[in-house]
Amino acid sequence: MGTPVFAAAFLKFLWEWNSVDVVAVVTQPDKPKGRGRSVAYTPVKETALEYGLPVLQPTDLKDLEFEKQLKEFNADLFVVVAYSILPQNILAASKWGAVNVHGSLLPKYRGAAPVQRAIADGAGVTGVTIFRLDEKMDHGPILSQKEIPISHFDTTQTVLEKMIEPGCEGLKEAIEQLILGKEVFIHQDHSIATGAKKISKEEGLIDFNLSALEIHNRIRAFTPWPGGYSKLKGRLTYLRKTDVVKAKPSGLKSLSPGEISFVENRFFVGTGSGILEVLEIQAEGKKSMAVADFMRGFQNPKELSFC
Repeated sequence: MGTPVFAAAFLKFLWEWNSVDVVAVVTQPDKPKGRGRSVAYTPVKETALEYGLPVLQPTDLKDLEFEKQLKEFNADLFVVVAYSILPQNILAASKWGAVNVHGSLLPKYRGAAPVQRAIADGAGVTGVTIFRLDEKMDHGPILSQKEIPISHFDTTQTVLEKMIEPGCEGLKEAIEQLILGKEVFIHQDHSIATGAKKISKEEGLIDFNLSALEIHNRIRAFTPWPGGYSKLKGRLTYLRKTDVVKAKPSGLKSLSPGEISFVENRFFVGTGSGILEVLEIQAEGKKSMAVADFMRGFQNPKELSFC
C-alpha cells in the first residue's frame, strides 16, 4: 500500500525478494496532472502494472466493498509506505495486520512530512523505522530502525534516496521476524513524540528575517516541493541551492533582510542573522541555472532585492 516514487522502490524490492509473494497493490486514485490535466497513474500503480499485479484504488478506506476485496487476496501482511492511516477493519483483513515504513527515528517526527521537518529543523541524523500499524498515527511498536546521516547540502529528495537501501534492509528484517514468529518489539516512548505535519505550498515563501541557516535548511527541506521562493522584480523566483556565508569577499557590504548583492560572480542575500549565498536560482517558467547566468538578465543588479 503506497503512492509516491519512494513507495514504489519498496514494491520493487518486495517483488524481487524470493521469500515473499506480492499478491496485490493498493494506491491512491488517479488524478489529473500538468497543464493538460491528463489523468496520471501514481508511481506505485505504474510499477504494479509493470509486474502485472492487481491494483486497488479505493476512495474510502472504510468502504465495506474494499474490505471484501482485500480479504479475497488472503494476504498474510500489508506493507504500507507513504499511504494512509488504516482503519481497524482493514488492519484486521490480513493474518498479521500491517507494517509501515516511516522516514524518521520514531517517536520523532510522526506525521506526513518527517523528512522535510527533520531537515528544516537542522537535524544531522534521521532514519527509517519499520513498525506495526495501529489506529493511531505512527504509534505502534517498532520492529526495525536504521539511522541515516543528513549532510549540510542534503535535500528531501536526496535523503529519501538515502533511505531506500537501509529501509529495504529493515523491512526484510521485520518481515523475517514475522515469518519466524520471533518479533522483537521496541515500544515507543510516547512522551517524547514530536509531530511532522503535512507541508503546505505557502511554507515555501521565504521569510528573510529568519537567519541564513534557518532559510538554508528550509530551502533544502522544501526541495523538490514546494521549493523556497520569493519575488524578484515582481516575478516568482526559486532559490534552488544555497549556502551560509562563512567568509565574506572583501567587496561585500552588510545587507538588510532580502537585499541582494552580486560580487565577484557570487549572489548574496541579507537575512535576519548572517548572509545567505545563492548557488542556483530559477525564475518561474524557466530552468534552474547558475547565478552568474541568471544575473546576465539584469542591467543594474545593485538595485535588486527580494520581496
